[in-house]
Amino acid sequence: MRSSNRRIVVGLGAGLLSLSLAGCATVVGVTDAPTATVGGALPSSQAQAIATQVVAAAEKATTAPGAEGDAVRATAFSGMALTAASADAKLAATVSAEVKNARTVTASPPVVLAVSRGLDYPRSMVVQTTRAQSGLPVLHLLTTPDVRTSYRIAASTLMLPSAAVKAFDKVAQGSPVLGDGSSLAVRPEDLTKRYAASLAFPAAASPTDAPPTDAPPTDAPFSDDTFATGVRASAVSQSQGLANIATLTQQHDLADVIGGLRVAGGKGALVFTVLDRRDSVVNKPGAVVTPLPAFTALTGLTTVTAEASQHTLEFVAFFVPERGQAVVVGAEEHLVAASGT
Repeated sequence: MRSSNRRIVVGLGAGLLSLSLAGCATVVGVTDAPTATVGGALPSSQAQAIATQVVAAAEKATTAPGAEGDAVRATAFSGMALTAASADAKLAATVSAEVKNARTVTASPPVVLAVSRGLDYPRSMVVQTTRAQSGLPVLHLLTTPDVRTSYRIAASTLMLPSAAVKAFDKVAQGSPVLGDGSSLAVRPEDLTKRYAASLAFPAAASPTDAPPTDAPPTDAPFSDDTFATGVRASAVSQSQGLANIATLTQQHDLADVIGGLRVAGGKGALVFTVLDRRDSVVNKPGAVVTPLPAFTALTGLTTVTAEASQHTLEFVAFFVPERGQAVVVGAEEHLVAASGT
């Protein structure tokens, strides 16, 4: 069979997303606090100082080289956010100036939107920065597990256009922690599992064998959103582009419900989650695929003759009400690993 030579496109999802998120997002609000008996875990001034320090470290880590960058990232990020930030650093040379400019945040200090209530650990705070070019807010969840550990970014998501989150209690009062989410319309773990399953490609067959659609089931505990629409559309486009030389599959699974805080008046919660996405491309006999620079940077491979896989972390923030459907208010993708033969 005659060999074909095509560029692998399974790494285009994040770029497609960044181009589709143009528009305005509603800034998360802060309301007057109701009667309180327990204050926030941190005074407002201390929370602001911590947020400013952590965000500055995160920004510095994007340009700090080698071991210095690794050390700075370890002070700014934790868990899967650290994994994502470390992978971003490896791929920095493959990112266009246009994308780098789109990710730049304004010089304004970060805004502390909420801190967890009470003195128990673990503790959380929600912080907002703003992209300079698009004006879209970025929501960060900062956490600390114990008194010996500093606050670090556990998750960050760019807000989707026109997204909104109900107001939090004032920082001085503190916001109730997420807990197990049992009082919400849907438990965060169940929500995220179903959302992840809805992004699979090819889509799961319906019980009636009807053709799969690009929207969630009508009984889904979440409404459709621009992130999900972009992910599905990207998968279709990539599959069509590879149709003559390879087969693409995408699987999305719950990796973790990282945490979150409840909004004022018990009217819901902002929940940060992360999905584990696996892209697999299997070449047809005789086909040769030329990978994108990001794939080569992670694997060292300049051609793929049999199969390739990519591992992406998808950070997704939901607003989950007490009743009704949850809605995605923010999302970001980070390619973290790849392999191939």
